Amino acid sequence: MTAPLETPPKASTSGRSFWKRSALTIGGVILFHAFFDIPGFFYENRGWDIPGDPVEKAAYDYAHSLKLPDSVPQEAPYFPFWWARIVALIPGAPSVDEAYFRHLCEYEAGDYVFKRVYDVEGVFQLRPRERISGSPIDYDRYRMEEPTGVGAGDTNTRGWEAAASLVQPPIGVYEFLEQPSLEHEGAVIRYVRGRNDHPPDGYRHGVQAYSKEYDLHRIPFVVVREEHRQRRARYGFTWRGIKRANDRRYSIGAGEYLIVDLDTNEVLAVKRAFKISGKVKDTKSGIWWGNALWCKGKEWEYRYLVREVLKPVPDLNQRFLREFVTTDKYKPVSKEPNK
Repeated sequence: MTAPLETPPKASTSGRSFWKRSALTIGGVILFHAFFDIPGFFYENRGWDIPGDPVEKAAYDYAHSLKLPDSVPQEAPYFPFWWARIVALIPGAPSVDEAYFRHLCEYEAGDYVFKRVYDVEGVFQLRPRERISGSPIDYDRYRMEEPTGVGAGDTNTRGWEAAASLVQPPIGVYEFLEQPSLEHEGAVIRYVRGRNDHPPDGYRHGVQAYSKEYDLHRIPFVVVREEHRQRRARYGFTWRGIKRANDRRYSIGAGEYLIVDLDTNEVLAVKRAFKISGKVKDTKSGIWWGNALWCKGKEWEYRYLVREVLKPVPDLNQRFLREFVTTDKYKPVSKEPNK
């Protein structure tokens, strides 16, 4: 008698249901996170403040019109936010904002120098900032155009502070610094080396300087303010904010500092920088740009890039110090004993 043929066992209905549910769940998570990046549904998509003052607006437009050489990375490769959000669910994994910040720092942040200029007597500061550290805009996620220039020792401000940083010896290395006048269109304010019998607050007791030849001295403040109809400097520096996908949403600010030939509009160098905030407990927004973190190892200030690209006249400060010590033209405030 022939044995009946055996029927193959059917696949488990519960097994098929498990994989179907898993696939639907994973697909749903991916679709949700893709939808999560649409502005207006889950987050705001606001722009930064644009200057209303005509002089500042002209400087803003000029900065954003400058073209970078093709050798500068235009933008970091695609960053998969949806995948970063899934990975962030793993204990100990970086959050989405931290992962995106590292991505930008790795692929874009840094200093790009295309040409150096030598024997530069003075420079033009096209976009001096008002001091905004600690003001409401410092804690606003969206309003500030370029957050990387706030805090961290950056002295890209209007008035005497920038002049003290770039002109006053021994730190300053240029004969003069120019800034656009806010009172007279086309005019400039020039801070130049010269005797100042009425120095501004903070500099009335001079600045301390040391040299091997002349030991420790306190040099008087030797910068004076002048107004002129037109600029004298050929080279200048400026800054501008840049946008990256979802950057402010993830508490990241981005910007560029540019060194420019003002006669040809050629960009001689650019510093691209990023900062991350978002975890400040003392502010409603969680933002404090003045205390935000830079890309690791790329924190140094804009003024060092200015000096690196626009090389000053050699031995300018050494010649000044010799004149300061041997003549009465710049009478010392005091001379401190050797230590």
